[in-house]
Amino acid sequence: MAVLTGTKHGDAANDLMVFYQDEATKLAASGSYFMAAVALGAALETALLAFMLVEWGEDNGGELKIPATVSLDDLIDAASEGNFDLLNAVKFRGPNGECSVQNVVRQIQITRNNLHAGRCLRKRFNPASFSSARYEKLKAIYGAVTDNLLYHI
Repeated sequence: MAVLTGTKHGDAANDLMVFYQDEATKLAASGSYFMAAVALGAALETALLAFMLVEWGEDNGGELKIPATVSLDDLIDAASEGNFDLLNAVKFRGPNGECSVQNVVRQIQITRNNLHAGRCLRKRFNPASFSSARYEKLKAIYGAVTDNLLYHI
């Protein structure tokens, strides 16, 4: 099984994150809000992975080796516990007040997972009805997560 390390994959992960962010911006500008949200989900996954690959080092017991098959679930869990704890401390201000980013970041994941046809049909999700307001909410969550990652670099 292939493993990802900061030495081999850190720069490429950062480039991939920037690509997904740029694609989200282009898609939103063209009115493709659902696809923009999917791109944000990919950017979120890549941002968490890039942070862990680059920031985990000798101070933390050596370079982190992450299986190439790591899932967004795994990354969110790892970012919320142990030595990272990157999501619990950050607050996101939403319409219902302030809450932990960890409590809302899965909204990006759930939206991204609606890319699967079976899931859309099972949940009766219509991607065409995905609004700019929903995209802007996910974009704000993504911004809170990335701001916190940058704070911890």
